[in-house]
Amino acid sequence: MGLFKSKLERRIEWNLQLQKTLGMFTTQIRKLRKQEEGYIKSAREAARLGAEQQLGLAKKALKTTLAQRRRLEQQMLTLRIAAQMKEQAEAHAQFAKGLTAVSKAIASAFGSTDLTRAQKEFELAMARAQNMEQRVDLFLSSSSETMLGEAADPELAVNDDEIDRLVADEAAAAEADGARGTGADAEIDAGLEAIQKELGKEQ
Repeated sequence: MGLFKSKLERRIEWNLQLQKTLGMFTTQIRKLRKQEEGYIKSAREAARLGAEQQLGLAKKALKTTLAQRRRLEQQMLTLRIAAQMKEQAEAHAQFAKGLTAVSKAIASAFGSTDLTRAQKEFELAMARAQNMEQRVDLFLSSSSETMLGEAADPELAVNDDEIDRLVADEAAAAEADGARGTGADAEIDAGLEAIQKELGKEQ
């Protein structure tokens, strides 16, 4: 392997790193969703038992987990947008290079002063496109180092009303299930009582 990597090698390496990072984000988001489900169940159980301290603890944990998942989802979206920006910058650079090559060929064939001026303008456009690519690379590099430590977006904040609503919905569902279970138990008890009466008659 050479000391310096070619542009193609750097692009392949960057794409692999991007896929690895997106995979890591996806896995972490799935884990957080499972944790949210667990906290909701714990809060529902604490509410059923009247355990206020445990209910508050479950709500706090759910609130923190929700905020963390939303922050990760936003970061993953930012990374995808940045990757699209990089691809666009590379496309602009290739376009500018093509125009520069055409301009040089025309200027060489005809020796036109106007075409020479166009060549310079195309070269300037290429330089700007390459500068844009470098700026995007710098942005992606700095983002990958600081992404997990960036400040939370106020729009991602989870309020207490949302937590209470999640727990209340789960509690209502559990109560409905319990009511159905109580009806079934009553039918079973009635059946057992009838059997006992029949056995008593036989004696």
